[in-house]
Amino acid sequence: MPIAYIYILLFLFALLYSKSALFWVYLWQLKEYRLDRFWSEYGFLGKLLHFWAFSGGRKFHRPVFTLKALAIYVISLLAVLAGIYAVLRISIFSEIGSAWIIIAGLIALYVLVPTIVLVIMSIFQAPIIIAKFFIFKMAAARVAENKDLIIVGITGSYGKTSTKEFLAQILEKKFEVIKTPKNINTEIGIAKFILQNLIPALSLERRGGKEVFIVEMGAYKKGEIKRICDIVKPKIGIITGINEQHLSLFGSFQNIIDTKYELIEGLPEDGFALFNGENEYCLEMAEKWKGDKVIYKTSPQPSPWKGEGKISLPKHYLLNLAGAVEIARYLGMGEEEIKQATEQIKLTDRMIKTFIGKNRALIIDDSYSANPSGVLAGLDYLAEQKQARKIIIMPCLIELGSAAKEIHQKIGQKINAVCDLAIITTKDYFDIIKAEVGDKAILAAAPEKAIELVKDKLNSDVAVLVEGRVAEFVLSFLQKRESGI
Repeated sequence: MPIAYIYILLFLFALLYSKSALFWVYLWQLKEYRLDRFWSEYGFLGKLLHFWAFSGGRKFHRPVFTLKALAIYVISLLAVLAGIYAVLRISIFSEIGSAWIIIAGLIALYVLVPTIVLVIMSIFQAPIIIAKFFIFKMAAARVAENKDLIIVGITGSYGKTSTKEFLAQILEKKFEVIKTPKNINTEIGIAKFILQNLIPALSLERRGGKEVFIVEMGAYKKGEIKRICDIVKPKIGIITGINEQHLSLFGSFQNIIDTKYELIEGLPEDGFALFNGENEYCLEMAEKWKGDKVIYKTSPQPSPWKGEGKISLPKHYLLNLAGAVEIARYLGMGEEEIKQATEQIKLTDRMIKTFIGKNRALIIDDSYSANPSGVLAGLDYLAEQKQARKIIIMPCLIELGSAAKEIHQKIGQKINAVCDLAIITTKDYFDIIKAEVGDKAILAAAPEKAIELVKDKLNSDVAVLVEGRVAEFVLSFLQKRESGI
C-alpha cells in the first residue's frame, strides 16, 4: 500500500476514534460514571450493540469538558495511539501483508474504543472513592461547626426541586437561607457545595438571627440518603412523594421506600417530619414515624398565582407549596408573612413554563425531567387548558424496571383521554403507548420529524405539552420569545 494511502487511512480512523471516544465519555458522564445507571438503561445487548458499532450514529456527541472528562478522553486517545503504533510495528514484520494487518488492526481498535474508555474511567474511580471519603468527612465537620444552623432535608421520587425552591422563597422573608443549587442532590455534590459555600453564606448579614440550610437529597440505591444525612444532620425532613422512578436501579419498590425513609431515620428524636398526604406510600411512612410530624395535602385556598394576567399552575405544584408552608409554620413564620411570601413566589428555570409560542399556540414546557407522576400531572394540566386541540411531545421514560410496561400503559390511557396527537420521540415503549392511543400516537425519533409532524397544526386553538428531555431543537422551534406570557 502506498505510504500516502496509509496516511489518509490513519487520518480517517483518527477522526472516527476521536468521535467514538467523545461519545463514550459523554455517555458515561450522562450516567454520572455509574455502572449501575449505565447498565440499567443500556445493558450489554440491544441498544448497546448499536452504540458500540456506530458510537452514536450520525450525531456528534461530546461531554461537558470537566477535568475528569477531559482526562479520560485524552488518556483514552493516547491509549489508542499506542495501539496504532503497535499495529504499524506488527505490520512491518508480518508475512500476511502489511496493508491487511493495518486495516484489520485499525478496525479492531475502533471496536475496542468503548472498552478502552471504560478501563480508563475505572482506573480513575479508585482515587476518586478515596477522595470522596475525605470530602465527606470535611463537609460533615464544616456543618458541625455551625451549631445554630437549621437543616431541612427534602427527598422523594418527584417534587424535590420545586418544594426546595418554594420553601427557600418563603423562608427568605425571615431567615438567611442557603440551598443546594439546581439539581445538586448527590452526596458528593452536596459535600462540595458545603465546603465551597457554607461558611461564606453564613457570613452574610443576619436578618432573623437564624440560618436555614435546605438540602435536596437524591438517590439511586439504598444507603445514599443515609450518607447525606450523616453529613448534614437534618432537623427537618420532608418526603414529597414515592413512585417507580429509578426502579431498575433500586431493584425493588420496597428499596425505593426504604431509601427515602432514610431521611426520616436520620432525624434526631426532636426532629420534625412531613409527609405527602396524597401519596399512599408516604402515609405508610408517616405511620412508622412516632415523632413530631405533619401530613400535608393540597391547600384548599385559591392558588396565589391565579388572577388577572396570571396562569394557574398544576395541582402538584400547589401540593409542594403546601409542604413548604407547613415547614415555614413550624419555624415560626406567621400566617400573614407566609401569605405575602406565597403571593410573591416565582418559578425557576427548572419548573414548568407556560408561554405563547409558534403561531400563537400555547406551549407548556415541562422538559426539565420526567417521571411517572409528573407526566400524568402534566397531562392533567394540559386537560385544563381552554384550547380545543391538545398535543403532547415526549420520550418514553427510563429506569423503570419491571414497572415500565404498566406505567407506559397508564400514560397511554391518559394521553388517549386528553390528547388529539402524541408525538413520541423514543421507541423503547412506543408500542405499549400506541396500543392504548392508536393512530394518535406517532414515533418521531429524529427532532426534524417531530417538527414536521407538529408545525402545520400550531395555532391559537392548540396547546402543546412538552414532557421530558426533548431535543432543544424542538423547543426552539415551538418557542416565540417576544410574545411570552
